[in-house]
Amino acid sequence: MKYGFIDVLILLLLKEEDMYGYQIVQEIENRSNSKLSIKEGSLYGPLYRLENKGFVSVNKKLVGKRRFRNYYHLETLGLEYLNISLKSFNDLKDGIDAIENWKGKENE
Repeated sequence: MKYGFIDVLILLLLKEEDMYGYQIVQEIENRSNSKLSIKEGSLYGPLYRLENKGFVSVNKKLVGKRRFRNYYHLETLGLEYLNISLKSFNDLKDGIDAIENWKGKENE
């Protein structure tokens, strides 16, 4: 489950703007009030996987005089995958909430 969860977090952020790896890590931690944390080294596997599937593309941009930074961009196919994944996660959450809050017929 965590495997798909990281992908969804990345795609959610890239839906707003192109970002580079370290920026993605920082945004996940900041926006989740430090409840979610991903090590930068753990981010690149999912990013490469998303790129190989055509969900994101990479643009190299010059930073400073000689350093390049890879910015990741959400592609249309990635947005479609994100929408499907969010529906699945919301359905899962709704199912868990229903089980947790179920009173049963004997309590009526």
